[in-house]
Amino acid sequence: MARFHRLLRIDLQAQSSTIEEIPAHFEKMFLGGKGLATAYFVNEVPPGIDPLGPENKFIVATGPLNGTIAPASSRFEIVTKSPLTGIYLDCNSGGHFGQDLKAAGFDLLILEKSSDKPVLLYIDNDNVSFIDASLIWGKKVYETEKLVRELIEAPEIRVLSIGPAGENLVRFASLSNDFSRNAARGGSGAVFGSKKVKALAVRGSCDIPVADLKALRKSSEKAKTVIFNNPWVEGQRKYGTVRSVGIVNELGFLPVNNFTDGVVPSVESINEISYEKSIGKILSCGECPVACSKGYSRHGVQMEGPEFETVGLFGPNLGVMDPDEIARFNLSCNQYGMDTITAGSMLGALLDTEIFTEKNGRKVDIIEDLLKKTATRTGVGNLLAEGPVQVGEHFKIMDKMPQIKGLGFPAYDPRVSYGTSLAYMTADRGACHLRSWPVGREFGGMWAEDDIEGRVEFVKNQQDEKAAEESLIVCQFVYGIGLLDEILAELLSVSTGENWTLADMKTAGERCWTLSRLFSCREGISRKDDYLPEKFSNEGIRKGPLKGKLMSRKIQDIMLDKYYSLRGWDENGVPGEELIKRLGLEEWVHD
Repeated sequence: MARFHRLLRIDLQAQSSTIEEIPAHFEKMFLGGKGLATAYFVNEVPPGIDPLGPENKFIVATGPLNGTIAPASSRFEIVTKSPLTGIYLDCNSGGHFGQDLKAAGFDLLILEKSSDKPVLLYIDNDNVSFIDASLIWGKKVYETEKLVRELIEAPEIRVLSIGPAGENLVRFASLSNDFSRNAARGGSGAVFGSKKVKALAVRGSCDIPVADLKALRKSSEKAKTVIFNNPWVEGQRKYGTVRSVGIVNELGFLPVNNFTDGVVPSVESINEISYEKSIGKILSCGECPVACSKGYSRHGVQMEGPEFETVGLFGPNLGVMDPDEIARFNLSCNQYGMDTITAGSMLGALLDTEIFTEKNGRKVDIIEDLLKKTATRTGVGNLLAEGPVQVGEHFKIMDKMPQIKGLGFPAYDPRVSYGTSLAYMTADRGACHLRSWPVGREFGGMWAEDDIEGRVEFVKNQQDEKAAEESLIVCQFVYGIGLLDEILAELLSVSTGENWTLADMKTAGERCWTLSRLFSCREGISRKDDYLPEKFSNEGIRKGPLKGKLMSRKIQDIMLDKYYSLRGWDENGVPGEELIKRLGLEEWVHD
């Protein structure tokens, strides 16, 4: 129950679809969502394929709690091979799209092969339509979503779409739903574009088969109590993620001038109080009691956001302290369909050189021009569209390019702590702050300054737990990162009628994490790819309370040795046979 045990497989070349049953033992091993999608992906995608070729597969997953009354359970997961990094990629988004896909009667959707011409997919419960999208190809994201509803003559449908960046195969193109919601990291939008899918529209009207609705109502109320007893939630509800700007600046690990300085003298122009003046409305994902998203409305710019990552990377990182200009960059990325994190971190490295200076015009105009050229692959934008690694190599600035495995840094300087550095270094999709977040505990004194082992153990465990959380799927802003309360196991058990403990869920997360590493190792990833760029090991933060702090290569090696050993990986970061056997993953290991 709470599962349909069904997978919708769409052949884009043949314009056909089939419905398959998901084996029960897959669900027990991988829980759902990210885990289940990863299991299918690793099993079905052969080694060495072109991420932008027809052999790549694109999987959209719902979780067992999607579509139920469980709080903050509306997110959906995407799994594919990244055209930016060339390895495993998952990303997720909120809003309402995931609930409708689940209500259409599916736990998984797999897109295979490629269409010969632009196509709009429309899923209406079991019915799949292939609609010519030639007339909307070339449109920006917001107009696309409106036009899709007009074409289908159904204003209530949910839409997942790409903009010009996805059509032009920009390697960090994003996918958008509910206009401003984005599954942005790693180039999922470019994979859509390579398959000639302009948009995926969904309408679902199936009842979600909950095992014990009365118990779920009771558990959902308990969950709300857990949520609102978390002191972090109140500020998140009032201001959203942008409230972190002041905190991160005060602690000294804000990205400033391409991760050179850790602070700016004042963040008053770009903090939560500043952006509060521009809030037009409060917005919420489905079934969320927190409603942390803010509707920006000022000077003709209307959207959700900006979020902290965008403010940090398009603000201090680029030397821009005008909140309206940052919002304008955010809107441009939303409309083109591009990841603001990779775009902002990559542009920071470029603007830190003599390549683009204010001799070429006002900085804000240069940034806007580069975003447009990137999305359309015109001029230098054709290079920028290839992503941080190609740009770094071309301009000979790889040592300063803030990326790991090709994925641009989030808006936190990893030199802040051992744990943050390790979390970036070992995240499954490349540099990521959403797999583990130890820095709060580090500042809180959870470990002694020299306790590296404690930090390594925490990062490893939280990564496994977060994989499980993204298999449910619930939002970390509401429940925190990982499996922090028994209520999550309770919600899962009463919804499905299955017996789950937090330990069972964590093991499912470990299976998912191990499979993603196995896939990436198959694609050539090893220890050599698990390091910070040279700048972060050789140069200290230049200003602020963390002035002089760096993360030496020696420390990185110590952390990797301990991390690999704890995970059961060999010295090169490859999962070992004993681990694979313990987790029951033998059938996913290909010679």
